Amino acid sequence: MKLRTESNLAPTIRRLAKRWAGAGLLLPVFPLLAGGRPLEIEEVAKVSNVTVEKISQALDAARCERDGQGRLIDLYGLSLTPTLHRIEIGGKILFSCCALWAHVIPRLLDATVTVESIDPLRRELVRLSVSPNGVESLDPPGAAATVAIATQQAIDDDVCSAFCCQVRHFVSRESAEEFAAARQTCHAVELSELQEAAGQLHGAIWSAVDA
Repeated sequence: MKLRTESNLAPTIRRLAKRWAGAGLLLPVFPLLAGGRPLEIEEVAKVSNVTVEKISQALDAARCERDGQGRLIDLYGLSLTPTLHRIEIGGKILFSCCALWAHVIPRLLDATVTVESIDPLRRELVRLSVSPNGVESLDPPGAAATVAIATQQAIDDDVCSAFCCQVRHFVSRESAEEFAAARQTCHAVELSELQEAAGQLHGAIWSAVDA
């Protein structure tokens, strides 16, 4: 089934963006974490120009992950912890929580990134170059993706299960459709639709931050 992304995914995008309400002071931290190393909370506070206490409260509210030494290692799904979506940014290796977020990250960083994802069914590699303007290159050419429709309650309870784990890259439309068929809230989409959704989420994040 083809999902008309703009109409059907829009409510889920707005629900995802609500997680960003009041998180404007965390946006300057993305380029710092893109350096590929754990961040001391003191340097995070400095780049955001707020106190350590205030940045700690914001990170806790956003459920951002820290390591055993209290250093920041995950910021809204841009992570130093390996996932199924490997991202190369300026020679540094990071990871994304889902395929959609991998298409948002270039917009947040104003940089072109290389994304490598594993098709969960075929166990084959999907490799993309994604700029702030869109997908620049793609291998294999017929690669596709999936997205998920989620309620606000499901996102608030566990965004990973409700959304992230279902949003993947695939080597073909057929593979994406096979994956989606086994999941009630999951839909196969073309990469152009995923890129369109990434633009919508990026815009919704800024709207939530500014609200």
